[in-house]
Amino acid sequence: MPAVQLLRRVIQWVAVAAVWTGLTGNVRATDGAASLSRSMLPQLSPIAETVAGVCDAWRAAEKFAATHAHCDVMVGRGDSMLPLYRDRTVLVIQSVATAELQAGMTVVFIGDHGHAVAHTLLEKTATGWRAIGMGNREPDRTRVRRANLLGVVVRAYTPGTGASGELLAAQ
Repeated sequence: MPAVQLLRRVIQWVAVAAVWTGLTGNVRATDGAASLSRSMLPQLSPIAETVAGVCDAWRAAEKFAATHAHCDVMVGRGDSMLPLYRDRTVLVIQSVATAELQAGMTVVFIGDHGHAVAHTLLEKTATGWRAIGMGNREPDRTRVRRANLLGVVVRAYTPGTGASGELLAAQ
């Protein structure tokens, strides 16, 4: 397995096991950024499809990723992306060039604490893209750049309410 592919796989499994720092909440200060990101919600971020349980969500995501180039599967944890994605939503991310990024896309990137963060892009700045959790009032401190971008969320699957006892098996 090439080193880059191995690194992506390691990051994928760390993201599955780790608490995504951005998905566990941020400092809440101003309403402007949160309102802006919520208004972009339906434009460029996929709405999660509800499926029976976590394993069903994982299977559906793996099936989608297998038929689309440069895709990986991750599980989000936390509530910072509510109402778009709730805790344990399975995300399919696709590698893209930073030139393809647009405000309103939900991306996964490595945040301040070295954990994967799934947040929505607000605006492009001279130092990178500003991103925010849909449920947060303050944008992330970390800018999204080529070096820390894992991919854009292209599909999402939310386990139904009966999924509380399921575990994901490492493949």
